[in-house]
Amino acid sequence: MSLPVTGRAGATAPSLDETAATQGAAPPSPNALGARTLAAPERNTLSQAPAASPGTNSPREVPTGRMDYYRQRAEDFRARNPGMQPPPYYLQYGDKYVQAFAALGPGQLSLAGLEWRDKALKLLQVEMEKARVASGSDFAELERHPEDFRKFAYKTHVTAYLEAGLLSLSTQDLTTILTTPDLQDLLNKDGLEQILEVLDQVGSKDVATIVNATSSQVRQELQDQAERMEREVKSFMYQRWWDGGRH
Repeated sequence: MSLPVTGRAGATAPSLDETAATQGAAPPSPNALGARTLAAPERNTLSQAPAASPGTNSPREVPTGRMDYYRQRAEDFRARNPGMQPPPYYLQYGDKYVQAFAALGPGQLSLAGLEWRDKALKLLQVEMEKARVASGSDFAELERHPEDFRKFAYKTHVTAYLEAGLLSLSTQDLTTILTTPDLQDLLNKDGLEQILEVLDQVGSKDVATIVNATSSQVRQELQDQAERMEREVKSFMYQRWWDGGRH
Protein backbone atom coordinates (compact mmCIF):
# COMPACT_ATOMS: atom_id res chain seq x y z
CA MET A 1 0.00 0.00 0.00
CA SER A 2 1.45 3.28 -1.03
CA LEU A 3 0.99 6.59 0.66
CA PRO A 4 -1.38 8.63 -1.54
CA VAL A 5 -0.61 12.22 -2.41
CA THR A 6 -2.34 15.13 -0.74
CA GLY A 7 -3.89 17.55 -3.16
CA ARG A 8 -3.70 15.36 -6.27
CA ALA A 9 -6.31 16.57 -8.70
CA GLY A 10 -8.98 14.02 -9.57
CA ALA A 11 -7.53 11.37 -7.27
CA THR A 12 -9.85 8.66 -6.01
CA ALA A 13 -7.47 7.44 -3.32
CA PRO A 14 -7.63 9.11 0.10
CA SER A 15 -5.05 11.72 1.04
CA LEU A 16 -2.15 11.02 3.38
CA ASP A 17 -4.06 12.58 6.26
CA GLU A 18 -7.22 10.61 5.45
CA THR A 19 -5.13 7.46 5.43
CA ALA A 20 -3.78 8.42 8.84
CA ALA A 21 -7.31 8.86 10.18
CA THR A 22 -8.48 5.43 8.97
CA GLN A 23 -5.42 3.80 10.46
CA GLY A 24 -6.15 5.11 13.93
CA ALA A 25 -2.96 7.12 14.14
CA ALA A 26 -2.22 8.72 17.48
CA PRO A 27 -1.74 12.50 17.64
CA PRO A 28 1.74 13.61 16.56
CA SER A 29 4.41 13.87 19.19
CA PRO A 30 5.15 17.35 20.57
CA ASN A 31 8.51 17.29 18.78
CA ALA A 32 6.94 17.10 15.32
CA LEU A 33 7.58 20.23 13.29
CA GLY A 34 4.24 21.88 12.60
CA ALA A 35 2.53 18.53 12.56
CA ARG A 36 -1.24 18.62 12.54
CA THR A 37 -3.42 16.69 14.94
CA LEU A 38 -4.63 13.53 13.22
CA ALA A 39 -7.99 11.94 13.86
CA ALA A 40 -8.13 8.51 15.47
CA PRO A 41 -11.57 7.00 14.88
CA GLU A 42 -10.42 3.45 15.59
CA ARG A 43 -8.66 2.07 18.62
CA ASN A 44 -5.06 1.22 17.97
CA THR A 45 -4.82 -2.56 18.22
CA LEU A 46 -1.34 -2.23 19.68
CA SER A 47 -2.88 -0.99 22.92
CA GLN A 48 -4.40 -4.45 23.42
CA ALA A 49 -2.30 -7.17 25.02
CA PRO A 50 -1.03 -9.66 22.43
CA ALA A 51 -2.30 -13.23 22.63
CA ALA A 52 1.24 -14.45 23.15
CA SER A 53 4.53 -12.67 23.71
CA PRO A 54 6.66 -12.73 20.56
CA GLY A 55 10.17 -14.15 20.73
CA THR A 56 12.77 -11.68 21.89
CA ASN A 57 14.75 -12.15 18.68
CA SER A 58 11.78 -12.44 16.34
CA PRO A 59 10.63 -8.94 15.40
CA ARG A 60 7.24 -9.16 13.74
CA GLU A 61 6.27 -7.76 10.38
CA VAL A 62 4.73 -4.28 10.38
CA PRO A 63 2.83 -3.09 7.28
CA THR A 64 4.57 -0.26 5.44
CA GLY A 65 3.01 2.89 4.04
CA ARG A 66 1.42 3.76 7.38
CA MET A 67 1.56 6.85 9.57
CA ASP A 68 1.90 4.69 12.68
CA TYR A 69 4.65 2.40 11.34
CA TYR A 70 7.37 3.56 13.74
CA ARG A 71 5.01 3.50 16.73
CA GLN A 72 4.19 -0.11 15.87
CA ARG A 73 7.87 -0.97 15.59
CA ALA A 74 8.44 0.61 19.02
CA GLU A 75 5.53 -1.33 20.53
CA ASP A 76 6.82 -4.57 19.02
CA PHE A 77 10.21 -3.94 20.62
CA ARG A 78 8.62 -3.33 24.04
CA ALA A 79 6.58 -6.54 23.74
CA ARG A 80 9.72 -8.54 23.00
CA ASN A 81 11.94 -6.75 25.52
CA PRO A 82 9.98 -6.07 28.72
CA GLY A 83 11.46 -3.24 30.75
CA MET A 84 13.64 -1.94 27.91
CA GLN A 85 13.12 1.25 25.95
CA PRO A 86 12.98 0.96 22.14
CA PRO A 87 15.71 2.62 20.10
CA PRO A 88 15.06 6.39 20.16
CA TYR A 89 15.15 6.45 16.36
CA TYR A 90 11.65 4.98 16.16
CA LEU A 91 9.83 7.81 17.92
CA GLN A 92 12.34 10.67 18.09
CA TYR A 93 13.20 10.55 14.39
CA GLY A 94 11.07 8.14 12.36
CA ASP A 95 7.66 8.98 13.79
CA LYS A 96 8.61 12.62 14.30
CA TYR A 97 9.34 13.15 10.62
CA VAL A 98 6.42 11.11 9.33
CA GLN A 99 4.31 13.68 11.16
CA ALA A 100 6.40 16.66 10.07
CA PHE A 101 6.44 15.78 6.37
CA ALA A 102 2.76 14.82 6.43
CA ALA A 103 2.10 18.38 7.63
CA LEU A 104 3.60 19.78 4.42
CA GLY A 105 0.89 20.54 1.90
CA PRO A 106 0.44 22.25 -1.48
CA GLY A 107 1.50 25.53 0.10
CA GLN A 108 4.96 24.14 0.82
CA LEU A 109 5.56 21.51 -1.89
CA SER A 110 4.64 21.21 -5.55
CA LEU A 111 2.59 18.26 -6.82
CA ALA A 112 5.86 16.51 -7.67
CA GLY A 113 7.16 17.32 -4.19
CA LEU A 114 4.06 15.84 -2.57
CA GLU A 115 4.43 12.69 -4.67
CA TRP A 116 8.06 12.44 -3.60
CA ARG A 117 7.07 12.87 0.04
CA ASP A 118 4.60 9.98 -0.04
CA LYS A 119 6.95 7.66 -1.94
CA ALA A 120 9.90 8.47 0.32
CA LEU A 121 7.95 7.92 3.54
CA LYS A 122 6.91 4.49 2.33
CA LEU A 123 10.33 3.54 0.97
CA LEU A 124 12.01 4.40 4.27
CA GLN A 125 9.70 1.92 5.97
CA VAL A 126 10.25 -0.66 3.21
CA GLU A 127 14.04 -0.40 3.67
CA MET A 128 13.66 -1.09 7.38
CA GLU A 129 11.41 -4.09 6.76
CA LYS A 130 13.90 -5.45 4.22
CA ALA A 131 16.60 -5.34 6.89
CA ARG A 132 14.30 -7.07 9.37
CA VAL A 133 13.51 -9.87 6.92
CA ALA A 134 17.13 -10.28 5.80
CA SER A 135 18.72 -10.41 9.25
CA GLY A 136 15.98 -11.46 11.70
CA SER A 137 17.71 -11.98 15.04
CA ASP A 138 20.55 -9.66 14.00
CA PHE A 139 18.00 -6.89 13.48
CA ALA A 140 16.57 -7.61 16.94
CA GLU A 141 20.04 -7.39 18.46
CA LEU A 142 20.77 -4.17 16.59
CA GLU A 143 17.62 -2.62 18.10
CA ARG A 144 19.12 -3.12 21.55
CA HIS A 145 22.09 -0.90 20.63
CA PRO A 146 20.54 2.55 19.98
CA GLU A 147 23.60 4.25 18.45
CA ASP A 148 24.31 1.38 16.06
CA PHE A 149 20.63 1.22 15.14
CA ARG A 150 20.57 4.96 14.37
CA LYS A 151 23.61 4.61 12.12
CA PHE A 152 21.98 1.72 10.28
CA ALA A 153 18.73 3.65 9.83
CA TYR A 154 20.46 6.80 8.60
CA LYS A 155 22.23 4.78 5.91
CA THR A 156 18.85 3.78 4.43
CA HIS A 157 17.72 7.39 4.03
CA VAL A 158 19.60 8.39 0.90
CA THR A 159 18.54 5.23 -0.96
CA ALA A 160 14.89 5.96 -0.22
CA TYR A 161 15.20 9.66 -1.09
CA LEU A 162 16.80 8.97 -4.47
CA GLU A 163 14.51 6.08 -5.41
CA ALA A 164 11.52 8.30 -4.66
CA GLY A 165 12.78 10.80 -7.25
CA LEU A 166 14.56 13.46 -5.22
CA LEU A 167 16.82 14.52 -8.08
CA SER A 168 13.87 15.36 -10.33
CA LEU A 169 12.46 17.93 -7.90
CA SER A 170 12.70 21.69 -8.25
CA THR A 171 15.20 23.68 -6.23
CA GLN A 172 12.31 25.15 -4.24
CA ASP A 173 11.08 21.67 -3.26
CA LEU A 174 14.63 20.57 -2.39
CA THR A 175 15.08 23.60 -0.17
CA THR A 176 11.81 22.89 1.68
CA ILE A 177 12.76 19.24 2.16
CA LEU A 178 16.25 20.01 3.43
CA THR A 179 15.04 22.65 5.89
CA THR A 180 12.25 20.55 7.41
CA PRO A 181 14.42 18.48 9.81
CA ASP A 182 15.57 20.04 13.08
CA LEU A 183 19.22 21.09 13.08
CA GLN A 184 20.03 18.87 16.05
CA ASP A 185 18.99 15.83 14.01
CA LEU A 186 21.50 16.74 11.29
CA LEU A 187 24.45 18.03 13.34
CA ASN A 188 26.09 14.66 13.86
CA LYS A 189 28.45 12.56 11.74
CA ASP A 190 25.70 10.38 10.28
CA GLY A 191 23.42 13.32 9.56
CA LEU A 192 26.16 15.27 7.80
CA GLU A 193 27.17 12.19 5.80
CA GLN A 194 23.56 11.94 4.68
CA ILE A 195 23.44 15.60 3.56
CA LEU A 196 26.73 15.39 1.67
CA GLU A 197 25.75 12.13 -0.03
CA VAL A 198 22.57 13.77 -1.33
CA LEU A 199 24.34 16.97 -2.38
CA ASP A 200 26.90 14.88 -4.28
CA GLN A 201 24.02 13.76 -6.52
CA VAL A 202 22.65 17.26 -7.12
CA GLY A 203 23.91 19.63 -9.83
CA SER A 204 26.41 22.27 -8.70
CA LYS A 205 24.09 25.16 -9.58
CA ASP A 206 21.26 23.63 -7.56
CA VAL A 207 23.59 23.03 -4.62
CA ALA A 208 24.62 26.68 -4.57
CA THR A 209 20.99 27.83 -4.77
CA ILE A 210 19.88 25.42 -2.05
CA VAL A 211 22.73 26.32 0.29
CA ASN A 212 22.13 30.05 -0.19
CA ALA A 213 18.37 29.73 0.28
CA THR A 214 18.78 27.42 3.25
CA SER A 215 21.33 29.66 4.94
CA SER A 216 19.16 32.74 4.38
CA GLN A 217 16.02 31.09 5.69
CA VAL A 218 17.63 29.50 8.72
CA ARG A 219 19.61 32.61 9.65
CA GLN A 220 16.41 34.64 9.72
CA GLU A 221 14.95 32.22 12.26
CA LEU A 222 17.93 30.92 14.23
CA GLN A 223 21.16 32.79 13.64
CA ASP A 224 23.24 30.95 16.21
CA GLN A 225 22.20 27.48 15.09
CA ALA A 226 22.81 28.34 11.43
CA GLU A 227 26.36 29.49 12.18
CA ARG A 228 26.97 26.35 14.20
CA MET A 229 25.69 24.23 11.32
CA GLU A 230 27.99 26.04 8.90
CA ARG A 231 30.99 25.42 11.16
CA GLU A 232 30.07 21.75 11.62
CA VAL A 233 29.65 21.17 7.88
CA LYS A 234 32.98 22.85 7.05
CA SER A 235 34.76 20.94 9.80
CA PHE A 236 33.26 17.65 8.69
CA MET A 237 34.12 18.24 5.01
CA TYR A 238 37.70 19.14 5.98
CA GLN A 239 37.98 15.95 8.07
CA ARG A 240 36.77 13.86 5.15
CA TRP A 241 39.33 15.52 2.88
CA TRP A 242 42.10 15.00 5.45
CA ASP A 243 41.22 11.35 6.03
CA GLY A 244 41.06 10.74 2.28
CA GLY A 245 44.46 12.31 1.71
CA ARG A 246 46.07 10.07 4.29
CA HIS A 247 45.03 6.85 2.54
